[in-house]
Amino acid sequence: MNVQQLTFPLSGQDIAVLTLTLTRPMAPDDLGVLEHTVSTGLRQLQREMRGQSADPAQLEYASWLRQLGAACL
Repeated sequence: MNVQQLTFPLSGQDIAVLTLTLTRPMAPDDLGVLEHTVSTGLRQLQREMRGQSADPAQLEYASWLRQLGAACL
């Protein structure tokens, strides 16, 4: 298995770390599928967060997801 760790800067000194475990070498077409799947997952998380209370920390986190989603397009 191949493990890849991706680090994304957030606001301030915070980071998000995404760890991918690949069961086989990734083909170029697989990367596009992965990009779409991650973007869809982030949008779903964002929708779920909108249904929660308008806590300032949650709103800020949702804004980070929007920025990450735009970067994936």
